[in-house]
Amino acid sequence: MHTCTSCTDHASIRDLQFRLAGEKIPTIFDRRRTQSPFCQFGRKGTCCTLCPDGPCRIRPGAERGICGIDADGMVARNLLRLVNQGGAAYTHDFKHTLKTLRAVAEGQGPFRVADPGKLTRMAARLGLPAADGPAAAAALAAYLDQEFRKDVDQPLDLIRRLAPPSRVALWERLGILPGGYLFEGHEAAAKVMPNIDTDYQDLLLTALRLGLSAGFLGNIATTLVRDVVLGSPAPTSGQADVGVLDPAYVNIVAHGHVPWTASALAQVLEEPAVQAMARQAGAKGIRLLGSMCVGQELTQRPGTAAGLGGQLGNWISQEFWLSTGAVDLVMMDKNCSTPALPQMAERTGTRLVPVSGLVHLRGVEDRPDLHYEPARAEAQARQLAAMAVEAYRRRQGRPLTVPEYRSPYMAGFGLESLSAALGGSLLPLVEAIAGGQIQGVVGLVSCTNTRNGQDLMTNALIRELIRRDIPVLVAGCAASAAQVAGLAAPEAAVLAGPGLRGLAQRLGIPPVLSYGSCLDAGRIVLTVYALSELLGVDPSRLPVAAAAPEYYNNDALIDALLAVASGITTLVGPLPPVTGGPGVTSLLTTGLDDLLGARFLVEEQDPVRAADLLTAHLQSRRQALTSAR
Repeated sequence: MHTCTSCTDHASIRDLQFRLAGEKIPTIFDRRRTQSPFCQFGRKGTCCTLCPDGPCRIRPGAERGICGIDADGMVARNLLRLVNQGGAAYTHDFKHTLKTLRAVAEGQGPFRVADPGKLTRMAARLGLPAADGPAAAAALAAYLDQEFRKDVDQPLDLIRRLAPPSRVALWERLGILPGGYLFEGHEAAAKVMPNIDTDYQDLLLTALRLGLSAGFLGNIATTLVRDVVLGSPAPTSGQADVGVLDPAYVNIVAHGHVPWTASALAQVLEEPAVQAMARQAGAKGIRLLGSMCVGQELTQRPGTAAGLGGQLGNWISQEFWLSTGAVDLVMMDKNCSTPALPQMAERTGTRLVPVSGLVHLRGVEDRPDLHYEPARAEAQARQLAAMAVEAYRRRQGRPLTVPEYRSPYMAGFGLESLSAALGGSLLPLVEAIAGGQIQGVVGLVSCTNTRNGQDLMTNALIRELIRRDIPVLVAGCAASAAQVAGLAAPEAAVLAGPGLRGLAQRLGIPPVLSYGSCLDAGRIVLTVYALSELLGVDPSRLPVAAAAPEYYNNDALIDALLAVASGITTLVGPLPPVTGGPGVTSLLTTGLDDLLGARFLVEEQDPVRAADLLTAHLQSRRQALTSAR
């Protein structure tokens, strides 16, 4: 085991890693070291394992696979497989959102319509008949279910009604206006079989179809329905980092991406009888803490944020906060529960409980009775609370190590709450851009990975952007990174350039606005669409950009494709596994600009260069927009 000063941006994780290294307990940073050197064929996307004749690798002297496929075809086919997996993950969230919405309509389970105004506006936008809460919820669920099941030759009505008309017309011309994901994903899965589709251009256009289908269903529609049922984001405050753990309490961590079970548990934990159960076990009470995207979902809504004990961090932090010994139960939702968790939990006695039928880890008991079902969510939450109290009883006398690091944050931003902070409209934001007070806006939706060290690239890029008067809308694991680093608090305005600093201080908001979970990339896209509608221009002409400086999971590919298809130039890092295909690389980084008015920028190690690329793009769009006005 080795100590590593450059493995993470966070002192808390560094301290815990040093302790674990001293005890010869391996962590994710050790496992990365043992995997080196890495396969360069895999990194470039030029390895194919699809048939038993291979594996084939494209290299000098072997420019084609046994079947005859070239580097571009191989790279594009591999990429499409990854994109399809990401779309399946996001639309799995959509599927559970639909189940929950139906339960709300039928009066089953703990959830009701929390934002009737948004439900009414959404129904009107989608052309649904006016109705009361339950009837409107039922109509919306039926509409979205029908959209999900549309074949590839039946374009999504959802897109026609929510996207800017200029974009819809462009997608029609390019042949990428998609149907529902059930059939789009099915079609794409068939295409990547050997000897079917080896045209890299068609494969990449198919990837864009998946990005739009999953993006509008799994990102945008899911975000809107969650707001209808759980409440729309509004400013909240809290604390982030491992130091939010208090060993005197029964501690339950909500870990994953899907907020339904955690939101039901948040309601149950408000009951005096449940808190009394914890006190009878010798604890001060029982608390729910957030991890990753479920935590971001809980932080952004006042109804759940009020009782939240804090946000622990993003996915790389999970082994480390578990190692403290202060966590009694981890409810694992889809996705990002690492296979290493059971080994750490065995040391600490922590109870690991999957609450999704997708999550299975060796050594962890599967409890189908605790897999989320809307009608049983309250009973499931009560059972989880009781299990956590019992785990607390068992941990008494065990050693605990909780580093005392925590940072304040402000969360709860979205289109409505940002508009409210600006005085009821996005117009002040436009005026600040036109007047040069800020240079544009970057939506940063990112995971984290070990390539350059946890959150080092993300937080360095954020600091560089706000120093240049560029506000950042941050979501996903990157939101946890910024919160733990103290960048998502109003006090962080002192780190911004003079224009952004003055704006943030005048409004009492951070220069880095927490926009929710990774799925809430759809929330950022909707904000861009609102700016597009306000100014009457296509999104590609706006001084906005997106960034994913530490992408990791495949659903991040959907975020990126949705953004670029929407006309939002997007920076990604590390290098995706596409560089072995020169045609693929050229199309993604240059050719898409001609097709979509947006493209991919790439920078994986240098945050200043990444900021330079984004700044140059924003300034070109700002100057053009200012001249047009």
